[in-house]
Amino acid sequence: MADGNRPGGSRVEAQSSTLRKELGVRDLVLTQILFIVGLAWIGVAGKLGSAHVILWLLAMVLFYLPSAAIVIYLNNLMPLEGGLYQWAKFGFNEAVAFILAWNLWLYVIVNTSQNYPPIFSVSRRRFSR
Repeated sequence: MADGNRPGGSRVEAQSSTLRKELGVRDLVLTQILFIVGLAWIGVAGKLGSAHVILWLLAMVLFYLPSAAIVIYLNNLMPLEGGLYQWAKFGFNEAVAFILAWNLWLYVIVNTSQNYPPIFSVSRRRFSR
């Protein structure tokens, strides 16, 4: 999908082309491994034993590889900085992009608060005085 026919599309593409690309494939793969197989999953892996390996392999084949294929396709179609937000904005409209960005932000806040409660309890005690 060419975004030249959308208002502001060529401006975003021009701005994106001037930004330096600092992250390589290796960096992104290691980041995803850290996010997905983080400290929160160590207890689950210990309980499940060898069945855990089968579940992770199924997850890779049924979720992670198709997701990677979609991201590669969209990045080749619209190589813009901003990823999901820009793709939703040009594929649908700004309202959908806003909802997507808001949901991602909310997910990160909720997920972080569930996985790392000691951080928030210390800061709550510190700032509640």
